[in-house]
Amino acid sequence: MSHEEILVPTKSTEGVWNKRWQVQCPACGIQEIERAMDGGDHESVAVHPDRDDYDSPLGTRGGYVRVDLACAAGHGFALIIGNHKGAEYIGVVPSADRAE
Repeated sequence: MSHEEILVPTKSTEGVWNKRWQVQCPACGIQEIERAMDGGDHESVAVHPDRDDYDSPLGTRGGYVRVDLACAAGHGFALIIGNHKGAEYIGVVPSADRAE
């Protein structure tokens, strides 16, 4: 699926700065997404410090946040939010490509 099909805008009637995006499964497109509980609730989100020796699953260097997700059909993937030298990146990677 293309990024336009994975992150879709939701309707919001609140202020200009309150924009939300719905993550859909990159494998099948359904919106029923939950945190993957492979290692427990607190392990489904990982924060990696901003150091240049880290390579994120998106190919960026520096710090990033990884949220492990799974759809109702059982497909696993990770939502990655990366920051490097003032640039922000958001991406989705399949389970096999997740950094540990």
